[in-house]
Amino acid sequence: MSAQPVRFGLIGAGNIAKVHAQAIADIAAASGDARLTAVLATTVARAKSLAQQHGAVAMTDADAFFARADVDVVAICTPSGTHADLGERAAAAGKHVIVEKPIDVSVEAGQRLIDACQRHGVQLGAIFQSRFLPAVTLIKRAIDNGRFGRLYLVDAYVKWYREPAYYQAARWRGTLALDGGGALINQAIHTVDLAQHFAGPAASVFGHTARLHHPGIEGEDTALAIVNYRSGAAGVIQATTSVSPGFSRRVELHGERGSVILDGNEISVWQLQGQGAEEAELSRLRTLAKDASDGASDPTKLDVAGHRQQFEDFITAVRTSRAPAIGGRDALGALRIVRAVYESAASGQKVELPPES
Repeated sequence: MSAQPVRFGLIGAGNIAKVHAQAIADIAAASGDARLTAVLATTVARAKSLAQQHGAVAMTDADAFFARADVDVVAICTPSGTHADLGERAAAAGKHVIVEKPIDVSVEAGQRLIDACQRHGVQLGAIFQSRFLPAVTLIKRAIDNGRFGRLYLVDAYVKWYREPAYYQAARWRGTLALDGGGALINQAIHTVDLAQHFAGPAASVFGHTARLHHPGIEGEDTALAIVNYRSGAAGVIQATTSVSPGFSRRVELHGERGSVILDGNEISVWQLQGQGAEEAELSRLRTLAKDASDGASDPTKLDVAGHRQQFEDFITAVRTSRAPAIGGRDALGALRIVRAVYESAASGQKVELPPES
């Protein structure tokens, strides 16, 4: 262990909070660089059910939680519409903040959280663990190294399935106030982020949304969009929780020098002109065990490896005062695309996005 562990306080005790807690525990076991000290939840029973597994203190008093001297970082795993408010409270208490996707349900709230963390001099990280996948890292390296030449198309497909019981089990899911919408902002935003990670910031969006299989929710269970990126690339986004039995998410990239397809967490097609260091790495990746499920049909079956890598990066950012690999600006970019799809679907018009400042 190179230094005292970075101490985490976790807000929330649901499925994704368990992933965060396990990622912290894995780092603690491997290097001692992290420790979970407190879990804040709405009831004592929920807090204890998670805290006791990890040797942490269970809490329901938010004021006391934010005042704890043994919390360096607050990890927020609550309904999406509460992220900015809780993050602002953490920042005001001098805690670094790492927040589950999306950063919040509105661009204004997300920007408010970014501003609060800057004002109080604390780090802000946003969970988009798919960027840490070896396959994603390899594709991004190929783009940056010019292997695609000009990038033409970046198409993103998230054809997942959720049982009606999924929405019934947590009443905030699919609501406008706390989920911000449905399949696009909740399930597909990771893949929306990958599209912008590959293609760059979006310039315009034309979208359509519908409720095809889950009429009881406020948000959409199906969304489609055409996106034009400032890089000159274009693409489509399809997102749904209505396609049974659920299929791995897919990102297809096509450029002047060839094509690559990310199928789930693996590269299924790699057809680029010439040879480079990327091909050697691709060959190595294909000899490894397949990555775990991306949650296409069961949100509880997620691999913790990506979260662990992102937490390790964030710990380094906290210790060295460098920016985390994925910060508030990245999270806001993905949310801008999602909100533009919703705005376009409501108006029937293309939505132009302003350049990022």
